[in-house]
Amino acid sequence: MNKGILYLIPVPIHSEEDFNIKLIPPYIIEIINDLKFFAVENIRTSRRFIKKINPNFDIDNTNFYTVDKRGGKEIIRELVDHLLEGNDVGVMSESGCPGIADPGQEICELAHKHQIAIKPLIGPSSIILALMASGLNGQEFKFHGYLPIEQKERIKEINIIQKKSGAHIFIETPYRNQKVLEDLIKQLKPQNKRISIAIDITGKSEKIITKSVYEFSNSKIILEKKPTIFIFE
Repeated sequence: MNKGILYLIPVPIHSEEDFNIKLIPPYIIEIINDLKFFAVENIRTSRRFIKKINPNFDIDNTNFYTVDKRGGKEIIRELVDHLLEGNDVGVMSESGCPGIADPGQEICELAHKHQIAIKPLIGPSSIILALMASGLNGQEFKFHGYLPIEQKERIKEINIIQKKSGAHIFIETPYRNQKVLEDLIKQLKPQNKRISIAIDITGKSEKIITKSVYEFSNSKIILEKKPTIFIFE
């Protein structure tokens, strides 16, 4: 029996209000239309996304499995069983590309062990888009995920990382944006180091700003509570 294919399906990274079907490549819509099994972070928002790209999609006869940070190893094994039986499975995160700062990584790991074909589809990655537009080092860079929540630990981490070469990329929960920016401005030395902030990438309020630490310290920027990527070098 032929094994199924594990499709990694990108989801728009802007808000639902900014949804534009023109940003979804037609071949991705075709693949979604043919799938009956999905591994998702949130079933409700995933169903809404699918219905937006195809109002006639048969949602009620489609199988959705929640795969999130809390684990779900049994669910992942069940999905791999479907793949081994010849069924294709689509993986979708809440936004952006599955497997990047996302629990979709675990199903990919198990699929490799069973020699199941994995097909990543073209779509938006806020991390790469932010780096592209930052003007910072695109040759040597590292993605660090989230900085520590506690300020003391966050400052410690910033000071460890800034000693290393290249561009350093972080994501943050929107309500901590301002605190993270303030910590970067206070901790990064010398003041000619550069910081780039990419806010609401691909959304209507998209804004990408790169300045030196000195320039940021004198500009008094107030960040909105929107998804933001931070980069410094």
